[in-house]
Amino acid sequence: MSQVETIPHPQVSDRPTPQRKPLIVLVAAMAHQRVIGRDNRLPWHLPADLAHFKRLTLDRPILMGRRTFDSLPGLLPRRRHIVISRDPGFCPPGCEVVGSPDAALAAVAGEPEVMVVGGASIYRAMLPLAQRMELTLIDADIPGDTQFPHWDASAWREVTREHRLGDDRNAYAMDFVRLERLSA
Repeated sequence: MSQVETIPHPQVSDRPTPQRKPLIVLVAAMAHQRVIGRDNRLPWHLPADLAHFKRLTLDRPILMGRRTFDSLPGLLPRRRHIVISRDPGFCPPGCEVVGSPDAALAAVAGEPEVMVVGGASIYRAMLPLAQRMELTLIDADIPGDTQFPHWDASAWREVTREHRLGDDRNAYAMDFVRLERLSA
């Protein structure tokens, strides 16, 4: 008779497994002086930047504040929309509405990454948690009433930079810059 070796089975737990936290990526376009908006709109129209934004955010969850959501032409295709709003009556179709940045992060637990797309107060809340920034730096002095928050440049390293000249469709030159947070 041959001996059969018994292999123990791993223990099964009734406890839920903790979900992986997503990589938090801030996505923003800004002119000089960190201007990101005027009158709740982008104060420029740059098709090259819009195409870059689409490449970055397609098939990923996008997290935004209510005013940023209101500034969109509608739901952006192939993106999960998470909107932070303190108004409990705000519930546009096709969006997940949460009351705080913490609730937004809980909503995307388990996702590989979440793209934070504005506005200024949401960027400010998420900047300390972000591991990457995808910035379009527009080479222009454009007046605005909303700025991207200050960040400590010594805590970030530039990974890539792609320069794009202005042309007949894009009035300004711009750089697409990826920054990654340095490990503490």
